[in-house]
Amino acid sequence: MATATVVLDPGHGGTGNIGGSDGNHAVSPSGVKEKDLTLILAKLVKTELQNAATAGGHTITIVMTRTGDVNLSLADRAHVARTNHADRFLSIHLNAFNGVSRGVETYVRRAQDNVNLADDKRFAGNIQSAVFNVIHNADSGTHNRGVKEEKFGVLNDVSLGNTSGGHCRACLLEVEFLDVPAVDVLLNTGSNATAVRGQIAKAIAGAIINDLVHP
Repeated sequence: MATATVVLDPGHGGTGNIGGSDGNHAVSPSGVKEKDLTLILAKLVKTELQNAATAGGHTITIVMTRTGDVNLSLADRAHVARTNHADRFLSIHLNAFNGVSRGVETYVRRAQDNVNLADDKRFAGNIQSAVFNVIHNADSGTHNRGVKEEKFGVLNDVSLGNTSGGHCRACLLEVEFLDVPAVDVLLNTGSNATAVRGQIAKAIAGAIINDLVHP
């Protein structure tokens, strides 16, 4: 059985740039904003994680960095994990590039300044596999872009509270490329969009539980 605190961070929110966090980045062809979809997905993950914890006899405290259309700085998002002594921190985003590029990818803090790189990669790998499998089952046009390293401020170990030992595993998930018409259908406008969102959330919740039970 696992006893843990999990922080879910819906990317972006509000308007304007606050401490390196843009109000919004990606927008779908139908007009769905990344900031709104990340919040929808995070709320779904919270519900699925609560259900999974109850079913498995786990004690999991779930904290959201935001529950409405507001923006927090990258440091403040990470500080939610530090303040709550979180065991896992997941930042949820959607990509945008050229309207064609596809795929799921997950990021961890780069090796040069990551005190628990191997643990972060294991956590990210669990999330990556779970989300890719769901999306690939629904749309074979996606790609597994893998786990990558980057200097994202929201994954800064000092801000997360990982100054000694790396207690909190953290990663940033890019669910798909929101600016692609097929992804818009998959996640927003298609007849199965609601079901796919739910499947993604359930898969993420399962991956978090798995990572907690098998650290």
